[in-house]
Amino acid sequence: MGANRQNIQRIVNDLERDGLVEFQPNPHHRRAQLVVLTNKGMKAYDDAMRLQAPWVNALSEGLQTEDVEATYRVISALRLKLEEGDAP
Repeated sequence: MGANRQNIQRIVNDLERDGLVEFQPNPHHRRAQLVVLTNKGMKAYDDAMRLQAPWVNALSEGLQTEDVEATYRVISALRLKLEEGDAP
């Protein structure tokens, strides 16, 4: 996604400080802990999704499914080119 490990770690540490996530042991990797939503984090996520659904429905109102799908394909292709360094 174009983000480096240090930036992600800072964000996760902030989320932990705010009580939204917690670290748990990872049975598949000794050094890399799992990041798990707390009850507070799950509530915040659920609240955000309740706000997001009507917003995205209103945003997409009147758009044709085919147009949305075509836009997705174009944006995905552009992103791939940028990530591979093919863009000028």
